[in-house]
Amino acid sequence: MPFVLVKRVGWDGTSYFISLEDLLTVIPHLKVGDYLNLCIIEIRNERNELVKRFKPINRQTLKVSQGYDPNSRIFIPALTISSSEATKLNLGLHYTIALLILTHNWRPLFPYEWRYAGPNAQEIVRSLERIETTLLTITQPSLQETVTYLLEAVELEKEGRIEEARTKLRNSLETLSKIREKIKPVAGKECEDLGKRLENLIKGIKGFVDYGGPHLGPAPKPTTDMVFSMVAELVKMLSKNISEGNLAIAGEN
Repeated sequence: MPFVLVKRVGWDGTSYFISLEDLLTVIPHLKVGDYLNLCIIEIRNERNELVKRFKPINRQTLKVSQGYDPNSRIFIPALTISSSEATKLNLGLHYTIALLILTHNWRPLFPYEWRYAGPNAQEIVRSLERIETTLLTITQPSLQETVTYLLEAVELEKEGRIEEARTKLRNSLETLSKIREKIKPVAGKECEDLGKRLENLIKGIKGFVDYGGPHLGPAPKPTTDMVFSMVAELVKMLSKNISEGNLAIAGEN
């Protein structure tokens, strides 16, 4: 599960930095050069006013660097942000940034729990949609395209753009169809014909948002909501089985 870090942004004379000291207290083996996969949730100014809430939440991978805190005059593990990137993010000195840190060197941080550090970290997570928090905990590379489409669909539906949301749902199912051949059951842990069952399931779900033949017309919103839940649970199931060694994806460790 993610580590939710809410931190005030510093300046070391050349770039902005986000201290990772709080993360170091629970992952003492964190070191400069490691990689963190994370999402920026929101940015607030020095008056705690919301500057930007990132929607949809996009993931990125950043390298841990050595930051220097001019106040304490010590070197600390940190994430550094160039002045040009800070301008794009609308980030300033003493602003507060909220991060969901998902993996450390491509491994989940805390598989069975959420961890928090910083002011209002838990409240920020509660402000996310349940389906968003479910999807954000999925870290397998082959599932990321599907997750991205689902997160985009969530935002479109909240804006009332139902037809566009359904398109994203269809896209998510198409990506699952493409990786279906890569998903292999581990002998003795999952049935050998799982791939065929997944193919039939994906086709069946897609039929609820891709009406045709004598049933022309858009799927009603309640049906679309059901598909959201079904696809999210399917991806969650695949992720959990991959993590537990019941399934393997060709090309991934």
